[in-house]
Amino acid sequence: MFTKKLCIPAAAMSLSFACLVLQGAHAADAPAGGGTEFLATDFLSTLKPDQDAINALPPDIKSRKTLTIGGETTLAPYLFRQDGKITGIEADFMQALEKVLDVKINVINTGFSSMIIGLLSKRVDVAMSDFSDTVEREQQVDFVDYTKTGQMLIVAKGNPLNIHSVADLCGHVAAGPTGSLSVQLADQQSAKCVADGKKPVDVKRYPSGADTYLALENGRVDASGIDYAIAAHQAKASNGKLELAGELFALGYHGAALPKDNPQLRDALLKAFQSIYKQGAAEKILAKWDVSQMIMDTPAINAMTAHK
Repeated sequence: MFTKKLCIPAAAMSLSFACLVLQGAHAADAPAGGGTEFLATDFLSTLKPDQDAINALPPDIKSRKTLTIGGETTLAPYLFRQDGKITGIEADFMQALEKVLDVKINVINTGFSSMIIGLLSKRVDVAMSDFSDTVEREQQVDFVDYTKTGQMLIVAKGNPLNIHSVADLCGHVAAGPTGSLSVQLADQQSAKCVADGKKPVDVKRYPSGADTYLALENGRVDASGIDYAIAAHQAKASNGKLELAGELFALGYHGAALPKDNPQLRDALLKAFQSIYKQGAAEKILAKWDVSQMIMDTPAINAMTAHK
């Protein structure tokens, strides 16, 4: 494994942190042939390049034929390692982008708290892995949204604390990866608890999704509000230690984020995702991972603001 730390002058950013930590495995993230080695999805081999999308790419990406994507590679079923390769829902979309845009994709393992910094510092071209489009994030970066999403609570088996909604989190311990939507929502609920005269939510932040779920299983955390596909996967993988609770909330979109000063790449990605949809690959990818309800009518730019 390698770890690289990149620091940026805080004055250049509206975020409260100024250092970007990028981690990854040389063998999995940058094989000798260039690009990331994905666990192949056979049905994507029939995807055809989209010349309109290719023509729309910025000259630098078109010439080097490589797109660098920052994403957290510990988030099953979205982006994770299996048999030494990268796989998951997002990995399949990345493979589809490779076909449609005729480029190689290089994934750099990047924590949620570092994704926007990575974009603004030009360390990565795109941030993409269960990355939720929010109105707040849209103030700093653009999103090309390609799937719908929603949050679900995950708790200990049997739900001993009777946590069935975010309103039930008052006085309990909730957790999520640093910089994630999970933590943002828990912080918002904590403020509402206090405003209503109740105990705040004790919000814990962990370096990754894997650390969060381990804390849940070990009883250090009472609940976590996470993307429903991840919640379902983790409950299934916990060997009976965890279960889902309540109904979907915080409905929204997942997108590929990129700097606002690169509208050419934004428009090329929109064309690429539209082509992936038109060629039927998006439907097949989501069906493969049992999340067909995540399909959008069509990919869109900054869908959270557009649909408010």
